[in-house]
Amino acid sequence: MKILLLVIALLITYQAYAEADNKDWRKTGSANEKLDNVVQVIPSAADIMFQMGERYRNLYWAGKQGKWQFAQYQMEEMQSLIKKLIITRPNRAATAKTFLLDAFDGFEVAIKNKDWNNFQSAFEHMRQRCIACHIQNEHAYVVLNKRPVKGNSPVLD
Repeated sequence: MKILLLVIALLITYQAYAEADNKDWRKTGSANEKLDNVVQVIPSAADIMFQMGERYRNLYWAGKQGKWQFAQYQMEEMQSLIKKLIITRPNRAATAKTFLLDAFDGFEVAIKNKDWNNFQSAFEHMRQRCIACHIQNEHAYVVLNKRPVKGNSPVLD
């Protein structure tokens, strides 16, 4: 009897999964439904800025610890996030483009030369550009620390 009940429970569970799979909009939805759903899950500016904050902290500490390749990687990832913001949030595109053109000045040379002093100057320049962009986008209350307390990557432990 226990085996029969177990088999019935398994069949019911399988049927529920099969029905759920049939209702998967990615498989059965119209092109418009699929597009509408994908547009709804595009990251918001807040999502992208959260990631930027994590990269900001990691960039600082990578430079501080002399992990120059990792610093280069963090800078490139930040640039990539801004490019995504330009595409996904057209209302922020103008300020994001300005930020992208100016904010990362000085990093390439500082990283290439493994120069902490120039890196600090480049980092402060970027921090000021971040704050200016936040002000332009009515988020003046978002002020970044000059020196993040710690990085969040295990690379920086």
